[in-house]
Amino acid sequence: MSVLYRGFAADLEVRSGGDGRTIVGIAVPYGVSQRIDSTLTERFAFGAFRHAVRDPSRVRFAREHVQLGGVLIGTTRVLREDRAGLYGEWYVSRTPAGDETLELVKDGALRELSIGFREGQNRRLPDGTIERVTATLREVAVVMEGAYGELAVATGVRSASGGTPGLDEVRRILDSLPPLPPAAGL
Repeated sequence: MSVLYRGFAADLEVRSGGDGRTIVGIAVPYGVSQRIDSTLTERFAFGAFRHAVRDPSRVRFAREHVQLGGVLIGTTRVLREDRAGLYGEWYVSRTPAGDETLELVKDGALRELSIGFREGQNRRLPDGTIERVTATLREVAVVMEGAYGELAVATGVRSASGGTPGLDEVRRILDSLPPLPPAAGL
């Protein structure tokens, strides 16, 4: 089974203090339908990535997707299910590509996140949308343009010693989303 890629935009910022090498944000929104191409509209169900949450260190963190010519820049430290989507915290390694990525995030040039995943269980909704009920998360990447735009965003860069930044912005986005329908069979 091939790896599929989906992304969305985030407002990134770099916080002062500590080492400033952790990017935080929503990797993919839940319950948001997105047209991927002329034949596919999809959305992810709450809990679609529950297996990745149990062992986030298995999920790569990249600048653009590695299999699409990108480069590995760090590790996934935290993944958790949130009402808005899959929340994550990614440590950016001290490499030329990692340092450059942090600067581009600080400057606002890179603002979106994208996921690489393998399909698991899907269901077709009455409107034809494919809902990803389960999926295997392979990679999260900082990208120039992702499929979910402003709904898949890195909300900040923080230090290892600081608290999670950008939650006010995440909450603002979450509050603007329609409520999720109940997940059948989960």
